[in-house]
Amino acid sequence: MAKRFEFRLEQVLNLRKQMEEVKVRELSVAKTHLLEAEKALNAHLEKEKEFAKTYGDMANGTFTADRAATYYDYQETLVKQEKTCRERQNDWMLEVERRRREAVKATRQRQLLENLKEKKQRAHAQEVQSEEQKFLDEVSSIAYVRRERAKKSAVN
Repeated sequence: MAKRFEFRLEQVLNLRKQMEEVKVRELSVAKTHLLEAEKALNAHLEKEKEFAKTYGDMANGTFTADRAATYYDYQETLVKQEKTCRERQNDWMLEVERRRREAVKATRQRQLLENLKEKKQRAHAQEVQSEEQKFLDEVSSIAYVRRERAKKSAVN
């Protein structure tokens, strides 16, 4: 009977699979944070547009010094917030890219071991087939020799 195929690095392969799953989950979390940062930036940009429209409409009427100072302060605050939102978005974009590279690396490491396992399985299957063929050849040789002996003894 042929021996059962056993991949000695199966535990390492399983570990690599788990590591890949972790890296993919981390990438997913980073993408979620990036989407949240983009939503926050878009909401902030909408807020700025509304503010500019509101104060643009007011500019046609009376515009006092107090109102101008308030407008300037608020506009400055909005610009700082926009800068912060863009920095956060950029940070998450970099983080997503870093996590993507890690996930790709983990995938490659797993695929490397899976390819090795498949190669070993093919070699094992070929070895088993060769052993079976040798066994069948032996059986047919023995049967042939017995038939020839039987023919010789029947002739004698």
